[in-house]
Amino acid sequence: MDTAKKVLVIDDNILDVMEVEKYLLAAGYEVSKLASAHGCVAKLDYERPDILLVDIAMKHLNAQELFDSIRHSREHEELIVVLFSDLEAETLQSICVEHDFHGYFSKSIGLDQIGAFLDNFYREA
Repeated sequence: MDTAKKVLVIDDNILDVMEVEKYLLAAGYEVSKLASAHGCVAKLDYERPDILLVDIAMKHLNAQELFDSIRHSREHEELIVVLFSDLEAETLQSICVEHDFHGYFSKSIGLDQIGAFLDNFYREA
């Protein structure tokens, strides 16, 4: 791939954000961050990431509203949405299936594997 791999991380747990950023940078990703879903669409418009990595369990997150606004935007038709959470894998999988998200990454797997996991989405493209 000729261009940089770009990911936007939305998570209200700053310690998780710092750790995942460390591993993503080491894996060659450009990383943008938000601590809440407020301003997400504007940040997506500005940063133009390939992947949105979002903690679906964040407080005050209206996931349906957020994802509806992303899906209805032509600029983000190719955006890969990956759930990123401490929720049980079965719960994350069912949310992905229900809302047609691209995948999920359980934080309990170990954040050191996040770069390799996201790389799979580039191979599929």
